[in-house]
Amino acid sequence: MNKLFSIVKPIITEKSTIAQEKGKYEFEVLRDADKTTIKRAFEELYGVKVISITTRILPKKSRFIKRGVLWDKRNAAKRAIVRVEKGKTIDPNKIK
Repeated sequence: MNKLFSIVKPIITEKSTIAQEKGKYEFEVLRDADKTTIKRAFEELYGVKVISITTRILPKKSRFIKRGVLWDKRNAAKRAIVRVEKGKTIDPNKIK
């Protein structure tokens, strides 16, 4: 697996935007990516030293409405919260 492709996309929500002020950035990553792979990819793509990484796996989810009609379906995904050095900031949408 190429380490640069372990980061899929940044997650931009109200909660993650507030966490960015504290130096924490949230990204969707590949399911088979481990913390060391994510760290290397992040440091190479953004040029900032990583302090810590927290990962979580979101379960597959379906929402139903009106007598069992399928409305929305989400695949299982893995997200990583990356904490960078104090005083350093990045733009999650722009790569170095």
